[in-house]
Amino acid sequence: MSNRPPRNSSRRPQSAQDVLSRVAQGMARVALTQGAAQIEDLRQRLVAQLPAELAAHVSAVICKPAQAPAAAELVVFVDAAAWAARLKLLLAEVPPELAPQVPADATVKVKVMPGGSARR
Repeated sequence: MSNRPPRNSSRRPQSAQDVLSRVAQGMARVALTQGAAQIEDLRQRLVAQLPAELAAHVSAVICKPAQAPAAAELVVFVDAAAWAARLKLLLAEVPPELAPQVPADATVKVKVMPGGSARR
């Protein structure tokens, strides 16, 4: 007799379009709370600290405020997975200085947004 729970056949894989749509909706909510000008300012400040080859691929940057028990989170969107990998490595070695908008203890996440729809 197996201890595995029964398979739920109603669960099916999510389409990429659904996932990207949820990401865009979440980003829109954050944009409303932070203001589009602050988001663009944050993107410009981060891009100024990056090498030109990486900076060209950053499409958006948002800061999610801290919510107990999680710390604040800096989310950087790039246009391709290869650039996301390079940016993750760089930001792990040299964290960006974006105070006061982003706390020093904020976690940094890099996500891919194909097409860069939020691009300047």
